[in-house]
Amino acid sequence: MAPQSYYIGGKIRASDFNNFADDINEIVGLGAGDSGYGQDQLMVSYVAAGARIRVANWNELLTSLKFAAQHQGTAISSPTSTNDSDFPKIREVIKIIPGLLNDISNVRANKLNYDISKMSIDVNKISSSKTFVNPASAGVDDFTWDATQTYEFKVTFADSDARRNFFNAGGEIRISCDLSNYDTSHPQSESWAILLANIATVKIGHNTTESTAGEIGGGTRKGFKDFTDTYPTDSIYKKTGTQGYYSGNQINIYGKLSGTDAITFKIEFYDAYPDNDSNTTNTWQGPDYVDGTLSVTVDQQRADDNDSSNLGVVSPSPTYSHISEL
Repeated sequence: MAPQSYYIGGKIRASDFNNFADDINEIVGLGAGDSGYGQDQLMVSYVAAGARIRVANWNELLTSLKFAAQHQGTAISSPTSTNDSDFPKIREVIKIIPGLLNDISNVRANKLNYDISKMSIDVNKISSSKTFVNPASAGVDDFTWDATQTYEFKVTFADSDARRNFFNAGGEIRISCDLSNYDTSHPQSESWAILLANIATVKIGHNTTESTAGEIGGGTRKGFKDFTDTYPTDSIYKKTGTQGYYSGNQINIYGKLSGTDAITFKIEFYDAYPDNDSNTTNTWQGPDYVDGTLSVTVDQQRADDNDSSNLGVVSPSPTYSHISEL
């Protein structure tokens, strides 16, 4: 926060106003690191040295503060416009400075917060699926489940700032997996269906990766801010089975930066149960297999506070593409 260079009863100089603008622009503009929503329309213009601070300047600042706070769900006490009844005469504007300083400080402190009502969930940005059958009855065009099934996709932004701003504003990549149309009497397939249903949706946000079902799981649980340009040795999210002989089955999700403008994600479905022909640890007889349709669906959460003024915090959607399908 910029230092005070004025006092109650004194005059607000252009340099004082520009310090306010710097502080709020770092949040609503490009910013750096974990600051910045990338909202050019909310940038506050600077006042030339020695120039008078006009009504238009105050309206820009108050509007920017209003929409930043609105996106975060941060309560502010400052007027939202010079037309508000509590905005003083310009020659007495010094009266609002203590509250303005406090509001700007709170908005800066809450920069990674968001009000869920100011976000949109965009469903099925990309998806992949494959149907598996009992290997004993597999035909030429049928698929059988080998030890590991893998799906990898890319999320591409306009540039590195757009990628960073998306997550700073509360953006999330959301991954849901399920096994459907399987033989419910077959324990291996049932185990996978239960495992994936228990996870529900995995959300990758700025700070963390977590499940919407409250399934903490394993892995690093790191979010976007900790991604590097290589997949980590340990996944950002993992969950193992809980069903008897199939408790070694595991889903792993990995994330990494890709170039200056993208992120790639890899999902591995590892079937740890050995072939029954060589399995002597239990009395199960017959082929071991997973049947049914395995699906991955990717949704996103993004900032979308687009009101009639077109001034709210809105993150453009990145584009999604397959790297390798199921």
